[in-house]
Amino acid sequence: MSTKLSKHLPLFLAGLALTLMALPSVVRADWDAGVRAGYYADTEEPFLGAELLGDVGPRGLYFNPNFEWVLIDDRDLWTLNGDFHYDFSTQGEWSVWAGGGPAIVFRENRRGDEDNDFGANLLAGVGMNRGAVRPYVQGKILLADETEAVIGVGLRFF
Repeated sequence: MSTKLSKHLPLFLAGLALTLMALPSVVRADWDAGVRAGYYADTEEPFLGAELLGDVGPRGLYFNPNFEWVLIDDRDLWTLNGDFHYDFSTQGEWSVWAGGGPAIVFRENRRGDEDNDFGANLLAGVGMNRGAVRPYVQGKILLADETEAVIGVGLRFF
């Protein structure tokens, strides 16, 4: 195993353990789908993504698995994320949340060289919590070998 992977393996395994512990709740969850777009600040490129959102535990705990594809001309960069977040304000029109979760970062240049990595997300956001279409804005820090600051906007659908 490369030192890069072994360096992040404990963090990734902890996130995976949290995901598996939530599995019974995940199976019972009511799922919403969503789309997102935004900007990876350190790479200086936009991204497009898709997500699911499920209520998985005590009131306000959500599982938000998602995929983000960064639009880069000379290489590929995409992430698979297993984020959890807690809604601090579930009363009224707006929700405010914070959370995190494991990430797998896939990087490949046009020559086919791969530089895949485990990481972790730390995130916070605010969005509408009522209606069939719910817009939101979210910031996150992707902690990996190449740390990224990411800002995104999205729409969630019932």
